[in-house]
Amino acid sequence: MKESLGSTNLSRWVVAIFVMSVLAVTWAAADAPPGPYFNGFEIDTSGWFNFNGATITRVASGSASTYANVVPAASGSYFARLGKDTSPDSCTFGGGIAPIYYGPFTRFGGYSSIFPLGGYQTGVDIYLDVTYASSHPDTRFDWSSAINDASGNFRRDFVFNVGTDALGFVISGSNNSTRCGANPADPGHTPVHISTSGWYTFKHTFSGVPGAPLVATLQVMPAGTNVPIGTWVRTDPSDIIGVTVGGNRYGWFVQNEFDGLAIDNSFRTGIVSTPNCELKISDGGWIVPLNHDVATFGGNAKVSSAGVSTGNQEYQDHGPLQPMTVNTIDVRAVLCSDDRTTASIFGNTAVNGAGSYEYEIDLQDNGEPGINDSYRILIPGVPYDSGLQKLQGGNVQIR
Repeated sequence: MKESLGSTNLSRWVVAIFVMSVLAVTWAAADAPPGPYFNGFEIDTSGWFNFNGATITRVASGSASTYANVVPAASGSYFARLGKDTSPDSCTFGGGIAPIYYGPFTRFGGYSSIFPLGGYQTGVDIYLDVTYASSHPDTRFDWSSAINDASGNFRRDFVFNVGTDALGFVISGSNNSTRCGANPADPGHTPVHISTSGWYTFKHTFSGVPGAPLVATLQVMPAGTNVPIGTWVRTDPSDIIGVTVGGNRYGWFVQNEFDGLAIDNSFRTGIVSTPNCELKISDGGWIVPLNHDVATFGGNAKVSSAGVSTGNQEYQDHGPLQPMTVNTIDVRAVLCSDDRTTASIFGNTAVNGAGSYEYEIDLQDNGEPGINDSYRILIPGVPYDSGLQKLQGGNVQIR
């Protein structure tokens, strides 16, 4: 994990410590990508983590607090409150020093190196207490949803910068955070004002197609509506999906100066098997992958009418450039076209009998006897990509 906290050496040093701390934390029990993640805090705070003295605590609807006192949950009977960092760090800018009050974070159920077909969204509901804001000028929080690169490492942050002013809250969207790197009222980032207390959804939408630039759209809207008050679109020509961009990374309150900040309904959308699609995929044969080795494959996968995906896949690159043996651990999702000519399989696999790596298998069934069928396997964590290759022997069937 890495974070864009500014250009100072101190910031980079703080980031390195954060990386080691977070990676040492045990992953929560939750659906890893490509499945969706959700926690509305009705049962626990699973998938969320305390950090650097900042805490997350599940509380009952209507709980007392100096911030957002006795407010109801955004939905259900519980929500969560964030405790303020008790040992803040600091950064320097413009000849001055500013505090960094880190907040809790979530991995949305797990990091991913594969950008989902159709993109994905992340979000959280946050209560904006305008009465509190009016008596606490220039109090801030930054909420980031970060993207990985195609190897599963940090690529970039996309950040809501939020602060208080005379009207209530001022909000803008950027790629930076903390008082040293961002300003919610920066006129260059089209700030908006919110002057009515209530729950608001802070949503990130990550979209684009393989080989094209990632587009990240940040929107803030009253919870339970789809009417944005503010929208910010962030894109960079170097963020190419499938090349320099992979799947989701963390959601993190990089800065939180509110003791008791109220949040609810955190989520990440994920790949869901094709609705009402009952199919079986049988594949066996051999291809010449991009590295010009010879590779063989075989296996099956299916998704029930209830959307439950099962199956197993095997793949062997016989070398000599990149010999490897792949035995899948699971099948987490299966997508198929309406005409049942193409399908994609997603899950986790061991490589050479060890580890757990995300994989994507793309199949084309162009009719019998299979001479025009195609196969591709992608394992970013190795890394390995066969490319979509016409079968040299065998058959792919999607039915």
